[in-house]
Amino acid sequence: MRVIIESDYRSLSEWAANYVAKRINEFQPSSERPFVLGLPTGSSPLGMYKALIELNREGKVS
Repeated sequence: MRVIIESDYRSLSEWAANYVAKRINEFQPSSERPFVLGLPTGSSPLGMYKALIELNREGKVS
């Protein structure tokens, strides 16, 4: 397990969203080879989800 320490929740959420977006883009998903993302529940990942939505709106991840 890798431990990532950031100064606050927002910074950690943005780091996590950028990491997920990078992994999706590196995978190069297609209709024949989709990227499957399992999403945890609860309030902890909400900041990351918001940051992923923003990355999607900016066209940085689909």
